Parts: sequence; C-alpha cells; structure tokens
Amino acid sequence: MNRTLKMLKKWIFVLFIMIFLAFLPDKNIVKDEFPLFKVVIDPGHGGVFIKDKKKHGDRFDIISEKYLDYYAEGASYKDIHEHKIVYSISAKVIDLLSNCSRDGDFEKFKKILTKYTNGNIKKIYIETILSRGEAIPADTIQDIDDPNADYRLYDFPNPKGKMQMGRISKINKYKPHLVVSLHLARSAPPDYKGMNGIIVPPYNVLKNGFLMLQSGKTSKNLNDNNILRSWFRELKNTSLKFVFFKDVSYYFTSYGMKKDYSIDTDDFKGYKYNMVTWRYSDQPKWNLIAEKHPANSKYSSDYKTFKEEGDFWEREQSVYEEYRRGTSFKDFGGDNYFATYEIIKYILLSLNKAGISHKDKIPGKPYISTWSIPMLINAISAYIELGYLDRKWDREALLYKQDKIAEGVAVGIYSLLAGIEKIDGNYKNKPTGNFIDLKKYDITKESSYFDIVVERK
Repeated sequence: MNRTLKMLKKWIFVLFIMIFLAFLPDKNIVKDEFPLFKVVIDPGHGGVFIKDKKKHGDRFDIISEKYLDYYAEGASYKDIHEHKIVYSISAKVIDLLSNCSRDGDFEKFKKILTKYTNGNIKKIYIETILSRGEAIPADTIQDIDDPNADYRLYDFPNPKGKMQMGRISKINKYKPHLVVSLHLARSAPPDYKGMNGIIVPPYNVLKNGFLMLQSGKTSKNLNDNNILRSWFRELKNTSLKFVFFKDVSYYFTSYGMKKDYSIDTDDFKGYKYNMVTWRYSDQPKWNLIAEKHPANSKYSSDYKTFKEEGDFWEREQSVYEEYRRGTSFKDFGGDNYFATYEIIKYILLSLNKAGISHKDKIPGKPYISTWSIPMLINAISAYIELGYLDRKWDREALLYKQDKIAEGVAVGIYSLLAGIEKIDGNYKNKPTGNFIDLKKYDITKESSYFDIVVERK
C-alpha cells in the first residue's frame, strides 16, 4: 500500500511538473518564430540655437568643461523648418512599422508591400523607436532651464553637474541593428541633386591620409577613385584635398589643420568617442591624462607622436567596421552606403508610384566626412539628406507628400532586413530588394556587434 502510494505521489509530481512546464512562457518562442530586428528612426535636430554656448551648446568636453559647439537647430526657409518636417515623416514611419511589431497587424503592412512586389513576402518582427520627441515650441524656450537637454547628440552635464546621455548614447543603449537618420537642408551646390547619402569613410582611407600627414607627403597622389569629389566642404574655395586632410586630422588627433597642413592646436574638437556612453570610451579619469596631451599617446597634439591605442582604435580597425564602412577608396561605403541608397531608391519609387517625378529626383552623390552618428554607433547607418528647401519641387514633396516619403522609408527598412523579391516595374533607379546579411556581425551564438555596443570588456 505504501509503495503504491509512493508511486502515485511520484507520478502526480511528474504530471504536475509537465503541466507547469507546458504553461511556462517560452522565451524563445517569439525569437525563433520570426526574426526580430531593432530600428531607430532618428529625425535631425529638435533643439534651438542660443548664443550662450557656455550653457546651451553641444559637444561637451570634460577636459575644458565647456561646450565646444553651438547647438545646431537645423535648416529653415521662410517659415518652414527642417526639425518639424523630419519629425513628422519619422513619426509616420514609426506608425507604419508598428504593424511589424510583435503585437502589430502584419497583414496591414503586407498590403503596402504588395504595391511593390508580387513575390514572396516574409514575416519579420521590427521594433522601432524615435531618437527624440517633437521639437520644443519656440515660445516655451524662456520657461525651460535647458531647452536642448532632450536633443543634444553628445553627453552633457545637468544643472547639478551630473552627466546625462545624449542622443547617440541613447541610440546605442537600445542596441539597434539599423539607424535611419533623416535630414534636409536649406540649399546645396548645383551638383547635389535629388536625395543624398551622408557617409563616413573606411578606417584605411583615413589612416592612409594620416600617414601622409605624418610624413609630410601631402602632395602625393591619393588615388582616391574619384571619391574626393563627394567630400563635404563648407566653402567652395577650399580644395577637396584640404578638407580631406583636415577631417583626417580631426579624426585621429581631435585637432584641426592649418593651411600649411600642420596641426592646429588652437582648433580642438574634443575626443568624440569619449563624449558618448558606450563600450569604446576610455576608462574613468582619462581626461587627467588627456589634458596634458603627452607624446606617444592617443592624446598627443603632434602628428608624429600620435599613437593609436585602446578600445576605440581597435574597434575602428575591426572587420565589423569594414562591413559597415568598406575597406578602401575602391571598396567604399560598405553596408552603410548600401542601406542609405537603397532607402533613397525606395522613397523615389514610392513617389514615382504616386505620380511624383522630376528630372532631379534621383539618388544624388553622397556627402562624405567623419560624421558623428554613423561613426559613433555599431548599427548599420542609413543617413539621408531628403532634399533642399529652396528648391520648389523638393519643398512640395517634403511638405505635401510626407506619407509617400514615409512609406518609401518603411518599405526600404523592411527590405534591408528581409529582402523584397521581384520588385514591380521598370524604373531607372530601382532598388535591388536585397537584404543585408546581418549574420556576419555575429560574434558568438548569443551576441553580435550590435549587442556589445554598450557592454564593457
């Protein structure tokens, strides 16, 4: 009897465990059922330009305890403002992609995709966030102690001196696979047509330039594969070669460059990788060493005694950054370039399907420089200049066709993550529909380059 009772209790216990496990939420079900991707939509600017840079600037340098730049509030034309337009479009993108979330109505998003293809449509999950909220109303600025607090790119101190995360740090904290930054400008040189990508160069391109600075051989041929014609310059009378070397100087030493190609120690831009919260910033109290700018270190103020060392410079030379940015002038741009121009092509396709076209509505040449967001994140960066406010055809699309622009961005994001087969129509600037192979960014079975961005070694 006792033995029978013991056996009965044993089977009851086993049955209880089986029932308990059956009703436990399986953490892997959602993950394994459909792939999950994290995306940040980054509408540019949002804050305000205030003459008091000491209190209201951006790019806070903890060595000098000062803001090194004014806050950039973005482009304006008459009563039209960049920060409002890009936020409105970004919010519409978020709304469309919410249908791809775990709780979303994917069939609704699928109907949008059928406008572009009659091929197989894969279901994926996409989680999306905005990098900022709506821009601060101009008439409330005087009532707020720090009106730029929610919009700065870089980390900054609050009124009590405690460091707060800027937008770049918040983006990295989310650990996204893809960041889509939307901007526009008031005007552009005549050779910049349509929509333009904003691209950061490969490490090797910058390194080769720095070796030339160190050796004094800046007159040597760069063999740039025609890339320099797209290098960003603010003044037309500045040579493209000069702006390239000046960017090289900023990138490595954080100092600018004089007209004679020597280092300009009066033009200090700060160590950008230490202005954000992520895996690659230097250890606490790094500034106590950096303020002395010792020779044979990464803080040197001399080209010849500058030394690459530490996590950031290891990161810059990694294969993952080659995937993101390319390897040379001949293999330029990497996944960032592809993602940027694929989304641009989907925007143009969406506008075209709505009957909106113009001879200058094209994927234009890129602006190339050492931009902050594409440089200081691990995610794929699609950074887009949507158009120019002083051009009537751009202005009309940006003001009155935002739904179509947002649809192109949303479909482009989906395509980069899942791919779109057999895109309908015969268009001059047709997207490829190819997805980015994100598996090459895997470090282990459990983590990827995107995951480790905020994790200390």
